[in-house]
Amino acid sequence: MKIIKFPILFSEVQERLQQINPVKYTNTRNYVDGSVSYLSPYISRGIISTKDVFQQVLNLGYSVKQSEKFIQELTWRDYWQQIWIAKENEINFDLKNKQLKVSNTAISKSILEANTGIKAIDTAITNFYNNGYLHNHLRMYIASLACNVAQSHWSFPAKWMYYHLLDADWASNALSWQWVAGTNSNKKYIANQDNINKYCHTKQSNTFLDISYDDFDTLKIPKELLETDSCLLKTPMPEKESIKIDKKKSTYIYNFYNLDPLWDQEILPIEYFYLNPHILINIQYHLIV
Repeated sequence: MKIIKFPILFSEVQERLQQINPVKYTNTRNYVDGSVSYLSPYISRGIISTKDVFQQVLNLGYSVKQSEKFIQELTWRDYWQQIWIAKENEINFDLKNKQLKVSNTAISKSILEANTGIKAIDTAITNFYNNGYLHNHLRMYIASLACNVAQSHWSFPAKWMYYHLLDADWASNALSWQWVAGTNSNKKYIANQDNINKYCHTKQSNTFLDISYDDFDTLKIPKELLETDSCLLKTPMPEKESIKIDKKKSTYIYNFYNLDPLWDQEILPIEYFYLNPHILINIQYHLIV
């Protein structure tokens, strides 16, 4: 499975913008090695915006029709943000429907340890711990495994994934998990082994997911997923220090979602990074720089 690296120089991010190909994206996006942009960490951290990405697509000469699927994914990200603004803390709880078949409020230990027995998922989780990134299809597979097979309530597994994501965006993450769990959609999302094999280029068989979709209705929690864990999600915080403000200079405060390097770049302000570990139902942020 391809291991993704994310550049930290703004010039390199701009180069990645130049490589967008929405036509290839449309045709291959569901495959783990598909032509996706790998721009999500920079968008969610506020380094670039969805508007920047959209404008770049047009600048590269692609029409809106050619880019429709790619543009839709940009609008989904903005849409989830608007839902969060409108619903506020309601997105932390079952939004539209109550999650059905919930047997625990933790997460399967085998998911945490990348030891579910589903090779594509275990490899993805291992890489996830190393580079902070998951292909969207794999996020859906893991969420389906946690919520709809292991019968965990979506809330804690969603926090676990958010904690480790380089592109952590609580709106997109929480509401997408709810979409999979059926609390923000009309039905649950499930994927069997054939589906995973197709999009992950594997040939695994005889797993607890190697069943027809009709069989999911009566599927009991597989023994591989029975043991659960409420792992501690904690980011070590620096000790408090007094902040000295120079009133003769502009003072800019950045946060987890706004690391825009072009923010009044002609000014040399005093810059602070603000990290609130108790925002969003006490989620402890995990920032990879």
